Amino acid sequence: MPSVHASLAVAALAGVLALASASGSSLLAGGLALVILIFTLGGVAAARAGAARWSAGIALAAGLGALGWTWTEGGSDLTPMAAVLGPTLVASIVVQLLRRDGRAGLTTSLALSVTACVLAVLPVAWLALRESGDGEYPVGLALLGVGAVGLAESLPVSRAVRRLIGVLLAALGAGALVLTTDWVGDAVPAVSAVVVATFAGLLAAVAFAAVDRLADEFTPQPQPVAVQVGAAAPAETGTGDGAEVAAVPRGAGAFLPLRVSLPFIAAAPVAYVLGRIFVG
Repeated sequence: MPSVHASLAVAALAGVLALASASGSSLLAGGLALVILIFTLGGVAAARAGAARWSAGIALAAGLGALGWTWTEGGSDLTPMAAVLGPTLVASIVVQLLRRDGRAGLTTSLALSVTACVLAVLPVAWLALRESGDGEYPVGLALLGVGAVGLAESLPVSRAVRRLIGVLLAALGAGALVLTTDWVGDAVPAVSAVVVATFAGLLAAVAFAAVDRLADEFTPQPQPVAVQVGAAAPAETGTGDGAEVAAVPRGAGAFLPLRVSLPFIAAAPVAYVLGRIFVG
């Protein structure tokens, strides 16, 4: 499901988050809150599962709660992320028990809620990495990798080729940045910079592939159509008087927000681990 606008949005958002990280943790926290909002309210809430909106609300509370906790304490550990997952699991079960639709698709709905909560707290790892020693460097390098893959995703070539190009751009860009700027080269060895950027880009490519797989498997459900009052006969083209106005299938709109937010979510854990090992 190629989308040039979504791919360019990923590249632009990566640049904004990198600038925010260089400016301070508060601005980075605001940018990460936006990523969590896009994922939960844009993606999870539109999923084709029971109580999807409630699941999105719980995931949003978990993500913003862990983010606020980490920002308030200014710590570099992941304790807030782990601490909020327990209560959100209980809340997810309670929501399923309170459903009044016969709890159809209970397993799918509960799995969606729990998975959404886990994914919603992962972006907090970016802020935790930023709070570590010299954390702005690995954050910037990892975001460079995500942005490079997002930029390459807009190329009119096959999926595998453009993602390979994106990962290569991430590695080359990180190496060039270290070799051409003294302030980065003094803080991060060239090999470490390439490793952080490359693996962050690789996880971003995996996220794009996952969204493409979901889009390929998505089967629109039959939807009722609204016909203009007084129309003689509905037209199949959807234009002119008396045309059918078909509603967008629930779940179809979820892929664009997921395409924008999932690369940052998927890259967050590997950026944190490699950043702490090679830089922090």
